[in-house]
Amino acid sequence: MESWGPMLRALLSGPGRRGGTRGWAFRSGQPHLPLAGLSSATELVNHWTGVFEKRGIPEARESSEYIVAHVLGAKTFQSLRPALRTQPLSPQQLQCIQELSSCRLQRMPVQYILGEWDFKGLSLKMAPPVFIPRPETEELVEWVLEEVVQRPRVEGAQDGPLILEVGCGSGAIALSLLSQLPETLALEMKKLLGASLFRWDLEQGPRGGISWHSASQPSFILGQSRVIAVDKGEAAISLTHENAQRLRLQDRIWMVPLDVTLGPKTGPGCGWGTALPGTWWQVALESFTYQWTNVCCVSPSLSTEGSWTHLLPWGPVDLVVSNPPYVFHQDMEQLAPEIRSYEDVAALDGGEEGMDVIAHILALAPQLLKDSGNIFLEVDPRQPELVSRWLQSRPDLDLQLVAVRRDFCGRPRFLHIRRSGP
Repeated sequence: MESWGPMLRALLSGPGRRGGTRGWAFRSGQPHLPLAGLSSATELVNHWTGVFEKRGIPEARESSEYIVAHVLGAKTFQSLRPALRTQPLSPQQLQCIQELSSCRLQRMPVQYILGEWDFKGLSLKMAPPVFIPRPETEELVEWVLEEVVQRPRVEGAQDGPLILEVGCGSGAIALSLLSQLPETLALEMKKLLGASLFRWDLEQGPRGGISWHSASQPSFILGQSRVIAVDKGEAAISLTHENAQRLRLQDRIWMVPLDVTLGPKTGPGCGWGTALPGTWWQVALESFTYQWTNVCCVSPSLSTEGSWTHLLPWGPVDLVVSNPPYVFHQDMEQLAPEIRSYEDVAALDGGEEGMDVIAHILALAPQLLKDSGNIFLEVDPRQPELVSRWLQSRPDLDLQLVAVRRDFCGRPRFLHIRRSGP
């Protein structure tokens, strides 16, 4: 993840958002009255651009244009019909623009103000403090899709890939992958179960218990491309679930509240360089409660005596993908106010060298991946060399750094790691 400055420019110049006034729910707590003498969209954009510039708000014009366009129901100001740019706005529209602009003056990110943002062509709901997906992460998704398309196909196999995303946030990576991966039906599943297919569903009891139910359209069936999305934040799990429903992808994603740093631990004096084995999935699941069942689908077998295998009812995963916290701890204070004040610090701070969560992901990967399975990571440009040295120090993991890819700014940003052994 990067600091705001040029990053905000990239975010604001990216795809626009669907119109509406949902972002108006973020109130500044101050009274607002329509500005006298300002009536058209163009005048409002010019006014708020000047205000933002005077207050040192990054990308002042882009911010004001997106806010005005959003209130008028457009994705971008440029997409508004010329007549709409000059005709008078209603008092309600003027009030809403002032409310949202006041939030921007408090350095709230535009994505949170509008309440939604586009990622890989998908309109996703955004809400603080869940991490806002950055534009370079779209390149990570593209690389994963390339790998899936190019992977050798086993003769007779009809399964789509099973993907594990660590740190799902808003669901941007998982849902964009699912939206572009094929939904091949599993004939073998039908042969096995006959005409009756099954789904995991939630009972409406006081504890939200879990039970099997027959259904003509299973919610997580063999043969489809599927994602297991994990995150330790309740807000992230809930937002991913909501975005999956918005995109009608909820039947292909399995959301699990889980903290991977409870996993393979580092011993005294080891730093992040030496991960010790441990039954980390069991530790994490022991803290799991069924209070989560109102927001995510979980296996009937998931219980306190469970293990990581209960998360993989149809076998190990084909690939792991993650945009983990990778900011060097000493760099956290240098982040823009938009980041420090609104986004979840736990989704940003990667420890002393930004490697804390990355090391845990790599340490658990051999337990989760198929033979020749793949890991795709987004990292800080300083970390490819750190990851390479870490892997060399852990030959027992049978993980090999296959490739490093640069982002659109030319910085080494993405890693492809492959499991080479059984």
